Amino acid sequence: MVPVLQGLGRLDCQLISEDLRFVQLPPKAQNTINESARLTDRFTLSYLWVLGAYELVRTLDQRCDAHISVLGEKLTQRVRGLKHEIARLRIPLAKLEPAMNYPTDSPIAYPAFSQDFGVAWQLAPDTFVSRRELSDAFLQLAEDIRSHASQDA
Repeated sequence: MVPVLQGLGRLDCQLISEDLRFVQLPPKAQNTINESARLTDRFTLSYLWVLGAYELVRTLDQRCDAHISVLGEKLTQRVRGLKHEIARLRIPLAKLEPAMNYPTDSPIAYPAFSQDFGVAWQLAPDTFVSRRELSDAFLQLAEDIRSHASQDA
């Protein structure tokens, strides 16, 4: 799992850097064909990041279900919570249907861009989910798992 987590982290850093570069451009420079193509690439890579992150968190959740002692109750619940957060976006991205627990969400995750968080998707009239917010939550969980593991060593 470590190489996959590291790869997702490196990809996230690259995407954050590109989003920040884009935000700092003057509006006229943002509206060029070249910038449009670069934004499309970031949406595609962000889509793939969401799918990869979900699979990693899903696998971790599955391992925790089999052996609750792996991370303990509190961290296992956080893994499960993050899995559900990512799934809310992953399901409309991958299956073109709303996530089961959110029947009023759109079946399509509409691309959006946040000045604060970069690439995002709109799931409902007032609900946006950004890759960066998911990645920040994933990073915090990974750091807490590492801390937990070092305490057990």
